Amino acid sequence: MKSVLYVRLPCWKIYPGGLVSLADYVHKHNPGIKQRIIELSLVPPSKRGAYLREAIAQYRPDVIAFSWRNIQTFSPHDGTNALDAVLKFDYSNRFADKLSSIYSAGQLVVDFVYQLYKNKSYIRLAGKTRPGAQIIVGGTAFSCFPDQLIRQLPEGVIGITGEGETAMLKVLEDRPLDNESVIYVRHGKVIRHYSRETVNLEEFTPTDFAYITEIFPEFYRFVGEEIGVQTKRGCPYSCTFCLYNVIEGRKVRSRRPSVVVEDLTTLVTRYGMKKFFFTDSQFISHKRALPLVEEILDGIIAAKLEMSWSGFLRVENINDSLAKKMLASGISSFDLSFTGSQTMIDNLNLHYKLSQQMEAFRTIRKAGFTNQVIKLYLPLNAPGETPETLLETICTCRQVYDIFGEAYVHPWIFFLAIQSGTMLEKNLVEEGYFNAGYNPLSYNPFTIKKLLYNPPTLGRVIGQSFLEANAKTSRSEEVGRLTLDILEAKLQEGRTGGLGAAVQLSAE
Repeated sequence: MKSVLYVRLPCWKIYPGGLVSLADYVHKHNPGIKQRIIELSLVPPSKRGAYLREAIAQYRPDVIAFSWRNIQTFSPHDGTNALDAVLKFDYSNRFADKLSSIYSAGQLVVDFVYQLYKNKSYIRLAGKTRPGAQIIVGGTAFSCFPDQLIRQLPEGVIGITGEGETAMLKVLEDRPLDNESVIYVRHGKVIRHYSRETVNLEEFTPTDFAYITEIFPEFYRFVGEEIGVQTKRGCPYSCTFCLYNVIEGRKVRSRRPSVVVEDLTTLVTRYGMKKFFFTDSQFISHKRALPLVEEILDGIIAAKLEMSWSGFLRVENINDSLAKKMLASGISSFDLSFTGSQTMIDNLNLHYKLSQQMEAFRTIRKAGFTNQVIKLYLPLNAPGETPETLLETICTCRQVYDIFGEAYVHPWIFFLAIQSGTMLEKNLVEEGYFNAGYNPLSYNPFTIKKLLYNPPTLGRVIGQSFLEANAKTSRSEEVGRLTLDILEAKLQEGRTGGLGAAVQLSAE
């Protein structure tokens, strides 16, 4: 029988839920296949190559499957060196800040290049160590940049984009991949296949964690960490900046609520897990998802599980019954992309009404809200942003403060990351922001900087407001609130002419 070694390439320490689900699926469909999962993030960097070589020598796998989760080590939100470095370089008036930003940015670019090189080197190392093995590469990062990455890997490597369950099973059973979403190079030519088929999540049974701990003994090192649990895949929306509907498809498919609850129950009662994050693109995606969401929450409450949970949410469809169940089941934070301007909601194709969102906030407050955190991820200066829309967002944030209490509302300042293949990228290429055919994995620091979208003229006033806020507090959860306060003052000053040309309130 075939054997497979799954290798999670280094990222920050985060539970490898995707690989666990994949291995569980393969085992249930073909129990004779031997599997092993290793997590390189748990190994010191200097020892990862030797660790991988030893694992391959020990398990002698027929297939070596790499999961590539992260590719850009910088991140477009506050609380990271990347944002601080970019904004200091562009907008600080202190020469020392500009020097330090160049140093920080240099480190980030070097780290990005080095991590990209190391990940590719692990894949090459596997091929050299086990020449007869079939090498597979998948994961979120690969799915975002398949055309660029497959050209940088040895010929013969098979890349899987999106869901990997059926493709992996076919590789292990020597079946053709013509109707799977795969990409590979043959005789120097890139060949790509697409599949319209999706995995039927309703057929999934509870995860066999006893088996998972056998093939992944490092599982126990995640006790005490936040564990990712998936309840559904797919996203029905077409937000301009997001790739979820490309990677997972637009059709929303859900695991049975009883299966999700059984997984949670096992993780809590048998393994002592306490904190969970629902890894769906949106835990509450649309109205049709409400009955399944409620059933999951009912199960958590009925089982009296001592746990907390969070996840990315769309709150506009939350009613009183659902809000009470969310709070009773242990939600710790409400995480959502947020803009307080209906104009910007429409510009970004977010597909909801601000009035519905605000009413949902009031419903949550009345349902028994105590000390949960409201995390508002604010995509400032997105295409179409004006001083008026910024002031609308700030005003709306103050209304959210009034509903929950300022201490419990954490605005997080971030700028849109331009993802390859999104509507945002297409529009920016058409507008000349990027040249057609630009490399989204470029090592050029100025190209990298442009991937964090914060153009003039508003970019300067927002950037300077952020830097002033960052200088006033060392607490990351306070930076967003302070930034909005400072930004509001600057914009109001601009209305009286104090900012001159830096901020123009005209239609242009």
